Amino acid sequence: MITATSRYATATETEFTRPDGSKVRHIVPPILPHPEEHTVARQHRVTDSDRADIVAAQTYGQATAWWMIANANSAAHPDQLTEVPGSPLAIPMPDARGGRIT
Repeated sequence: MITATSRYATATETEFTRPDGSKVRHIVPPILPHPEEHTVARQHRVTDSDRADIVAAQTYGQATAWWMIANANSAAHPDQLTEVPGSPLAIPMPDARGGRIT
């Protein structure tokens, strides 16, 4: 189930037909927005203990909002955000590029 606050909330759903005729529905992965398209609220310096869901929970009050930070930093996977301690992390405004907190 994809919720209204999911990274995939606005993704296109399509259907694939296998050679045997069976159908498989799937989501077309969204193209990550360009980092400059986000309004950055602040910068965060990654520490050894950071995880994307924890940073999102501390910032937006929802651990599942990690994808907004990922989008602002051109990361497809949340682990990419915190794999290098000391690296800067752009924390976007919550409404940037479809990021909604409800």
